[in-house]
Amino acid sequence: MDTKLYLTIAAIIALLYTFAFLLIPEGMSMAFSGFVEPHATLNLRFLGGANLAWGLILWFARDWDRHAVRGVLICSVAGLIVIIIINIWGTMQGLLNSSAWGSTIVLALLLLGALYSLATGPRRMA
Repeated sequence: MDTKLYLTIAAIIALLYTFAFLLIPEGMSMAFSGFVEPHATLNLRFLGGANLAWGLILWFARDWDRHAVRGVLICSVAGLIVIIIINIWGTMQGLLNSSAWGSTIVLALLLLGALYSLATGPRRMA
């Protein structure tokens, strides 16, 4: 897989989560935790805003030079590792239900794609 394809796929996934967190935070809260509280939906909207920024950065990075893309990939790896750890911890503590394992798998696949793109070097860019 070339880097441009990875960035496209990751951007689309990030933006899909963005729209879910921003437009239906109550449904997302219910799906992942089994309850809906105003604090949780507010936090999901904050997460939606952060996902929006990350998704747009990935989308526009598809046309950047390889050095800039490398920086985006390194930052994505760091963020994905932290999010995966938090997701696993939250699920193990019972704060999230078993549906969170699906997100963990998606995040792990995104992490593997970013690591692969870094290891092979951003190529076939623009």
